[in-house]
Amino acid sequence: MRPRILKIAVRISGMEMPIASVKIQKFADVIEPETELLCPKCKQKPKWNGGYDCTCCPKCGKPMEHVVVDEKTVNWKCPEDGYQEPSHYHHWSQLMRVVKATGEPITKTKFTSEKEDVIADAFIMNMKQFSEIVDATMTEYGVVVSDETSARQIKKLLIATKNLGRVVLIRYLDTYEERVAILTTSISNRIILKEIIPLNLAEIKETMHIDLSNVSEQELAEAEQFVKLLPEAKEDLLYVSDYRTKGIQTPKATPKVMELEEILNRMTKEKAIT
Repeated sequence: MRPRILKIAVRISGMEMPIASVKIQKFADVIEPETELLCPKCKQKPKWNGGYDCTCCPKCGKPMEHVVVDEKTVNWKCPEDGYQEPSHYHHWSQLMRVVKATGEPITKTKFTSEKEDVIADAFIMNMKQFSEIVDATMTEYGVVVSDETSARQIKKLLIATKNLGRVVLIRYLDTYEERVAILTTSISNRIILKEIIPLNLAEIKETMHIDLSNVSEQELAEAEQFVKLLPEAKEDLLYVSDYRTKGIQTPKATPKVMELEEILNRMTKEKAIT
């Protein structure tokens, strides 16, 4: 979504009552260096011609020269390996990606395989300290547990986030990248792992911060009266009818939501029976 101004309003009896005018924008981006693709043999920039063509020798990487055979034929000759076709690459992944400013190659180190389980280190941080850090979301993952011990331990961590003013941070190695995430819950109390942009990769834009730890009784009462002006939302509010809905069929059944308490109770009963 592009940056724009939203004029938040509530409609009462057909009348529009303004609430607030806010500017919205993505407040953090992942910093990416300016790169270019080079021939891995001679480190020169190839030309696109239905593929990537370079004038170096595919064997030794040395520059090749045009050799005119006749009016219609021009061959390529390497001073070391003789006549042959110069280097050609069908796909960009066959080239070498480098930082444009420095020429430093960008290589991917494989940390884990796609199939193996990954050890994720858990850390705790004080909520006040964490509030000074930008926690821009990259993506979110649903969390599901299948054993009693995991369920109980996850519950303890979430209690710490809700009642003890702590933030649970998870750090792990993905296939090629290091991931940092927050174990938390969504507004609808679903357990999620919220991956955040690492601080050294975050380009921070204008945003706002608020401290709601010292709300007065008067402010609370005013807020309660204010939200009474807003109409109750119905489920159909959460559906859209734009181009993204074309060609898809909305699932009729609501996805099953597993309650952590239900899992713990069921496992406790099964343990007692055995």
